[in-house]
Amino acid sequence: MTYAQLESLINKWSLELEDQEKHFLHQATQVNAWDRMLIENGEKITSLHREVEKVKVDQKRLDQELDFILSQQKELEDLLSPLEESVKEQSGTIYLQHADEERERT
Repeated sequence: MTYAQLESLINKWSLELEDQEKHFLHQATQVNAWDRMLIENGEKITSLHREVEKVKVDQKRLDQELDFILSQQKELEDLLSPLEESVKEQSGTIYLQHADEERERT
C-alpha cells in the first residue's frame, strides 16, 4: 500500500466519519426532543391525575351532602303529610261553613 492509497483511505474514512457524526447528531437531537416531550407529558399526566383525585373527593363529598339533603327532605315530607291532611279536612269544613253562611244571607 502506497502513501497515496493510505491517504485516500484516510480521507474516505474521514468523510464517512463526518457523515456518521452528522447522522448521530441529528438522531441525538430527535431523541432529546422526544425525551423533553415525554417529560412534559408525564408532568401533564401527573397534574391530571391529581385533578381527577380531587374531583373524586369533591364528588364523594357532594354525594354525602345530597344523601343528607334527601334524608332531610324525606323527614320533612313525613312531617308535612299529616299537616296537609289536617288542612284538607279543615278546608272542607270551612268551605261548608262558608257555603252555609252564604245561604243564610240570601
